[in-house]
Amino acid sequence: MNLSKAATAIAAMAVATTPGIVSARRLNGTESAECSLQPIPINDEDFGEPAWEAILELAFPTWAAPADGCPRLDALGGELVPEFSEFTEPEDDKFNPCYYTKAFAGLDPILGGYPTPIDTHYPYEFAAPFLKQPGDGSTHHCTQDAVDIGACPKLGNTCGGDCATITDDYGIGHIPPFVPLAAIKKAYNSCSHDVCNDWFDFDLNGCNIIKSKLDKLVYEYFGEGDTVKFQPPILIDGEPSSTYFKLEYGGESPACDDGNCRGPHYCSKEVADAGVIWGDFCPYVHTGENSGQYRHPHLALAALELWMANQCMPDQCAAQWLDSPNGKDYGVDNMKATSITWAEMDDNTDSMAQPAVPYVWPNSGSGLYPGHSMLYGDMGSKKAPGLYVTEFVDVKEPAPILGSGPAPPPTADADVETPLTPSSAFAMSGSLVAAIVLVVSIIAV
Repeated sequence: MNLSKAATAIAAMAVATTPGIVSARRLNGTESAECSLQPIPINDEDFGEPAWEAILELAFPTWAAPADGCPRLDALGGELVPEFSEFTEPEDDKFNPCYYTKAFAGLDPILGGYPTPIDTHYPYEFAAPFLKQPGDGSTHHCTQDAVDIGACPKLGNTCGGDCATITDDYGIGHIPPFVPLAAIKKAYNSCSHDVCNDWFDFDLNGCNIIKSKLDKLVYEYFGEGDTVKFQPPILIDGEPSSTYFKLEYGGESPACDDGNCRGPHYCSKEVADAGVIWGDFCPYVHTGENSGQYRHPHLALAALELWMANQCMPDQCAAQWLDSPNGKDYGVDNMKATSITWAEMDDNTDSMAQPAVPYVWPNSGSGLYPGHSMLYGDMGSKKAPGLYVTEFVDVKEPAPILGSGPAPPPTADADVETPLTPSSAFAMSGSLVAAIVLVVSIIAV
């Protein structure tokens, strides 16, 4: 197989960082290992993996959790268990200890969500722009009239499941955050890298690892020709996979025994059987002892990066994410938030709700969940700082997506929709210069 120029370059850079070569350089007195940084906290009860709960708490401190544990249902779509029904009060500048849905991601933490991959500057997200289309701000690039968001393509995922291509246009395509998370964990623990000097440059990349360095690490551990291949973040035959991440809590029994769950999303059988409802609209684990304990791997990556950056650059990179450059002005303006337009839920006042069947999109805005009115107001697009791909999204006016059953009430944003023209679509970013071609990059620091 002939490697693309990008794949060849990444492969060459990765070889230069292999432990054997680094050791040889040390013997020659030309390089020293950065072993003086703190060891990553370990959870001895989780196969010696990092203590992700503790690492996340450092960067994203939570408000007080219920004394008896997070609220939970007795079954998917069931009733609240009386012994686990206490919801604690939110606190300013803290995050939700009992997390059930990413519906509020990108919004004020007091609503119960966390930063999105766009907010944390995750470089392999390749998100769709915010043009009021289905899947806005997600990794799925949908046309305005798309129904099944999960069926819309992701950038660079043409080599099959658990695989991303490397191209000259984009470099490494979309990969889930648990892949680079595993790579930097392994590389840091190898003690064969000068982390502070080689991984970080505040003037170029703030408190995030330099993209070119992250590319090298990802390819070193997961590169194969002109692709990046990886395992899912689960236990395989009782042992951690190469990307294992405990806090996914995907597919737990008995909640998922009917094949109804979609990764870490716990869809009811009715929702799963509907066939066109994006699994991400379903809540995370909300039954059993792990209820509310799901955490995003992109947050673990952001927390681990910040923990390292804080050791290297304590004056510039605060220990808590909200106090870091990435957290500046986070969640203060819904019209600039990176939150995804949600679907109608069977109970818009319940954070553990399931998507409505028949499927309806966008959300009516009649309760907690964000619809067009909350996220766009009367705009056809919005200026949400981040990294986007505009190559696949058209700009015609979206229409509400209704199921085959009785029509729902009019959506809350019905009175504020405005025609979307190319000029308004391209106004979403002050620096959008590649009209429906490559990537928009306006990362705020």
